Amino acid sequence: MVRWSVQPLIPPSLWLALAVVAAALLIWYALRRPSVVTRLRWTGIVGLMSVAIGLVLLLLLNPIRSEELPPPAGKPLLTVLVDATASMNTPDAGKTSRYQAAAEVASRLADRLGDRFDLRVRTFTDTAIAADAKDLAARLPAGQSTDLSTAISACLDEDRPQGQAVALLSDGAHNAGAVAGVLDAARLAKAMASPIYTETFGGDAGGFDLGLEIRSPQDLAFIGQKVLVTARVTHVGLAGSHPNVTLLQDGKEVGRERADLPEGLPGEVRFWVSRDKAGVYPYEVRVEPLPGEMTQANNVASYVLRVVDEPIHVLQIEGKPYWDSKFLMRTLVSVPAVELDSAVRISDGRILWRTIARTGGESPATRPANAAAPAASLAAASNAAPEGERTEKWKIVTDAAAVLGSAEVLNHYQIIVIGRDAEAFLTDAGVTNLQNWISHSGGSLVCYRGSPTVQANERLARLLPVKWTPSPEARFHMKMTDQGRDLHWLADAGGAGAEGDSLPRLPTLATTALPERAKPLAVVLAKSVSGAGEESPAVVYQPYGAGRVVVVEGAGMWRWAFLPPMYQKQEEVYGMLWHSVLRWLVSGTGLMPGQKMTLRAEKLSFAMGEPAGVSLLLREEAVKGRPPSVELTNEAGGEAKAFVPSALADEPGAFHVDFGKLPEGRYRARIAGAGPEDTFSRTVFDVRRFGEEELNLKARPDLMQRIAENSGGAVLSADPVEELAAKFSEHIARVRPPRIQRTTAWDRWYVLALVLIVWGASWYLRRAGGLV
Repeated sequence: MVRWSVQPLIPPSLWLALAVVAAALLIWYALRRPSVVTRLRWTGIVGLMSVAIGLVLLLLLNPIRSEELPPPAGKPLLTVLVDATASMNTPDAGKTSRYQAAAEVASRLADRLGDRFDLRVRTFTDTAIAADAKDLAARLPAGQSTDLSTAISACLDEDRPQGQAVALLSDGAHNAGAVAGVLDAARLAKAMASPIYTETFGGDAGGFDLGLEIRSPQDLAFIGQKVLVTARVTHVGLAGSHPNVTLLQDGKEVGRERADLPEGLPGEVRFWVSRDKAGVYPYEVRVEPLPGEMTQANNVASYVLRVVDEPIHVLQIEGKPYWDSKFLMRTLVSVPAVELDSAVRISDGRILWRTIARTGGESPATRPANAAAPAASLAAASNAAPEGERTEKWKIVTDAAAVLGSAEVLNHYQIIVIGRDAEAFLTDAGVTNLQNWISHSGGSLVCYRGSPTVQANERLARLLPVKWTPSPEARFHMKMTDQGRDLHWLADAGGAGAEGDSLPRLPTLATTALPERAKPLAVVLAKSVSGAGEESPAVVYQPYGAGRVVVVEGAGMWRWAFLPPMYQKQEEVYGMLWHSVLRWLVSGTGLMPGQKMTLRAEKLSFAMGEPAGVSLLLREEAVKGRPPSVELTNEAGGEAKAFVPSALADEPGAFHVDFGKLPEGRYRARIAGAGPEDTFSRTVFDVRRFGEEELNLKARPDLMQRIAENSGGAVLSADPVEELAAKFSEHIARVRPPRIQRTTAWDRWYVLALVLIVWGASWYLRRAGGLV
């Protein structure tokens, strides 16, 4: 369709004045015909002059030719996303299951809109895969994770000029990460002009269920020490009942307790375990299943006790008394295998030295080099305790430099934790001893709450993985990076996905010196996120010789261990984080004295569909040629399969064994050729359905509505086919109006040529008539 319009190049009043003057002059000129010019020639001259003046006046009006261009060739894209997870099996969509109802809607969309759209059908769980609408009804939804964010992002086409839309058919029971990620994906769809039209299937379905969670699924202890195993019994619809909980070791029952299940809170049972020989001992905690439970996949939890020949010695140094140091000390000594020495500077010349150890034992480094002080200058106290419990001793020492002044004393520690304002301890000799202890003895240094010194210490700075820039006090939240999540420090705190969701919800931390950047070999495990969204390293480590140096940024972490009752689940994060760091550091120091190799599970429980793996550590002298293979056996039966370890480039003597995705069950891994008495050469782990899809059956129409609103789409009603087509047409008209091509006359060369030709013809006639 072609339309003409004008857009004057000069004000209309001026144009009208020019037109009147030109017409008047032209009339005046026409009435004054010379006698030598014939009437016919004069008529031609005046006519051509009128046409020329008219063309100029017309060009001053700027006539514009507007033509509507045809839309891009091809049909718009419609992607139909059908939820194929296990929760869609729930039979609460009328007389059929949620999935069958969604499959029927998808089939109707394909049949009735296939001529108007380039239509494609995809089913999704944790990923989206292509499907045929005709085959949907015959499929069985069995996915164990509903990831709406990934499903939406996977179906967006960056180059679709004809337009695109998504029809999301689901119960909305997203359980793969935070809801914020789903809404971000919806906003991305809106930015790409791809509205999402949603239809929710299902209602408030539910039932009853029992589940188990181990507070600390892996523990360190020494020979003969009793360790408390605490299991929480979660429940849905079973408040007031008393299920039996058993503790099994190698399939044999070694303990049984009854759990009390209060309303709205999990029950708790406790078992005591101990071993009189070093090794790795797997246990299993079971709650007896009830008939009709929604799932029995969560009725079992694994526990591993690692028994070592001697305690793990930790030295904690603090420049001033802080709440952070007090809570950290309490958390560290809660690990049965830890014996702790603490040095806190009270004032100049007064250092409070505390030793917390097992009864009958004394930390090898309970006396710094200057400990031979007069009795009058020492105040000491100790409490008697029964065998197997802990005692605490304390005294006052006067020389802070002596704490790190002896290389021989440092060699008794596996881990040293340094807080803030520690200048008095970090003399040149002390820093040199620290460097040698880390690089040659394989020790692990942890600097928590940021830089250990207020003023820059060049010798210490060479040890640390980050550099700091002084700044006003700032507050931030912490979040794990991908490398941090790979360590699974918080995988067992708060359930699946807690390591990505719990930290941002915890209280903010404070800092007065922002990490400028991480060094080239450093690995950032967690980042700080300020209120303005700026990110910087928060938990960083780097290898240093045979050892490791870790920096944990932020003061005020003690508040994580002292949360209100409504945040009870998040309160576990503080203890789980430090216990995991402790285990990781002890593991990172390599092998225990006398060990040549060890096999360690990276996690105790892997989800179905998640690659399972273990770590193999060998002494350098044992790494000659190829490392030994690792055999994997399913306890349910079957032959052992051998896997070849792959070396980790940045860790000599460390190997990773990738078993890939395994079926559900319990598995035992062992180093090929190791004797039965070598307990460190084997480990155990589980592959399970974590039960989210069977437990969380409540549909989420509220989330589906937010997806539609954030993407510029709508919630579909009883007749989704015609409603979707109509709303998409409105969307296209709103976001992609017709394209108009506009052509102006005044800047066309042929129009200028026409004006010149007319003026030229007029001039020629006048010259021929003898007027020029």
